[in-house]
Amino acid sequence: MNRVSWKLLMFYFVGYVILQIPLLYKFVLFNVAFSFFYLGFLVFFPLGQNPILRLMTGFLTGLFIDLFSNTPGLHASVCTFIMFFRDTWLRLILEFEEGVLDMNIYVLKVKGVFLYALPLIFIHHLMIFWINHGSGMGVFLIFDRILASTIFSLTSILLINMVISIKPSRI
Repeated sequence: MNRVSWKLLMFYFVGYVILQIPLLYKFVLFNVAFSFFYLGFLVFFPLGQNPILRLMTGFLTGLFIDLFSNTPGLHASVCTFIMFFRDTWLRLILEFEEGVLDMNIYVLKVKGVFLYALPLIFIHHLMIFWINHGSGMGVFLIFDRILASTIFSLTSILLINMVISIKPSRI
């Protein structure tokens, strides 16, 4: 059974979350699409971890973003929900090997990215913009931001994950 490298996991946390903080308001495309690439840390968090550890990771990741972006509790609550929902969603839609702990685009392949990562990113953005807008009917007014931000975030998360992930070698 594979073990999780906690040093590497902390490096990813610093890479995704700490770099997101100064770039949060600078990665905006045409004042419509926002890139929340810190979500890649949560989406590609190793499988099979203790549920309490997963929820705490989601909460702390969102809390770090909230502390520096003046959104008290918004990202923390949404990230906690994503981590709560993530493994259940993965087991519903994909078949994966029991011993595989590492999540990256090479493990998921194209089908996995569109069936697993894209809906999680969409749900995250839907909740962020909906709560931030403050109205139930406002979702239709900001749906262009949700879709554009989902595509922009997915692209940035996949590009970053391609750079930092190790492609499995064939024997």
